[in-house]
Amino acid sequence: MTYSQPGVPAAGKLAAEEFDFGVVHDRSQFGSAKWANQWDEFSPRVEGEGLISLWTADMDFRAPEPVIARLREAVNHGIYGYTKRDLRHYEIVKSWFERRHNWDVDMATLLPAPAIMPSVAAILRTFTQPGDGVIVQAPVYSPYFQVVRDNNRTLLINRLRLVEGDYELDLDDFERLAANGARAFLLCNPHNPAGKAWTREELESLDSLCERYGILVISDDIHCDIRLNDRPHVVFSTIGEGAAAKSFICTAPTKTFNLAGVPSATLSVADSKRREELFRVMQASFMVNANFFGRIALEVAYTSGDQWLDHLTPYIRNNVNLVLSWAAESLPGISPIRPDASFLVWLDAREVDAKVGGVHRFFVERAGVNLYDGRVYGPGGEGFIRLNVGCPRSVLEEALARMASALSPL
Repeated sequence: MTYSQPGVPAAGKLAAEEFDFGVVHDRSQFGSAKWANQWDEFSPRVEGEGLISLWTADMDFRAPEPVIARLREAVNHGIYGYTKRDLRHYEIVKSWFERRHNWDVDMATLLPAPAIMPSVAAILRTFTQPGDGVIVQAPVYSPYFQVVRDNNRTLLINRLRLVEGDYELDLDDFERLAANGARAFLLCNPHNPAGKAWTREELESLDSLCERYGILVISDDIHCDIRLNDRPHVVFSTIGEGAAAKSFICTAPTKTFNLAGVPSATLSVADSKRREELFRVMQASFMVNANFFGRIALEVAYTSGDQWLDHLTPYIRNNVNLVLSWAAESLPGISPIRPDASFLVWLDAREVDAKVGGVHRFFVERAGVNLYDGRVYGPGGEGFIRLNVGCPRSVLEEALARMASALSPL
């Protein structure tokens, strides 16, 4: 499906310059958290002069031109009242996942959501009780720890095993946790921070254990669209009827199209009773009203963003290759893990960390580069750092050169 709003160029008509990801944009004038090196006004700031900010997971690229054009039309319209999603909104979501991931999702299963993490919180509050165990697979996206703990659930950490530069499941430990009171499992698919795309066989193994112990699966698929190799994205609910019945699939275009500031998300809940119950809780929390700009951005991105994404993906892949090349030649003690998906590279810097007493602080102070400290990703993240390659290549090259210079005296 190709969709063109009035005044918006169809995807096939986009000019080559609209895929120029090498342009450097000054984001400071619009309150960029990434370049302020501070998540929000309640969080500590990473201080440093002239820092290159490659930490949090948004990109330094303009969104697809059709999205910008339609949002500009909406801004110029000047009336930003209440808005709603119609049937076509859900048809657009369905079409995107059909053509990009071969997921023939039933539209009846779809629920609107403001963003993924508020949805995860709502799911936990609806289907688990205070004190119930929730499994997460560390090292993992740090808000998972917060959403479990702050909702008074018990955090159960299933450590992934790093084997020859690749993460593997520890199914024995998962079963131990499952047998000791786990009620839910928060699956990161693809996995953040390592960009691991779980195979069908791996997901089937997890599904088997969740079925045996009556565990619900909340799958966060936000990084599924930027595919860096031929490994497909396997949606957990597609591996069988039992998997569909026990799962909540959480999706959003925000990472894919750099729309975190205009969020909108979609959930798929196959079990009708659970879907109705969750919807009631979301309504009671005032979570289902559409964001005026977020709804527009989602619809245009999912209908006219294919060509932009198809140009972005090789650019990201080449940035990943650049990191691997620099690491091999000029970053001693740094071993990148090649991601299957996303614009994030997980760097094993344990050797450097041991030498300098904190690799994140070392690169901030000695190189002027702010990366994400692996310790925030929980057990197994110590001595690692996460590098965001969703930036112009010139910015990435400068950061890597600074890091190499900092490491050279060691």
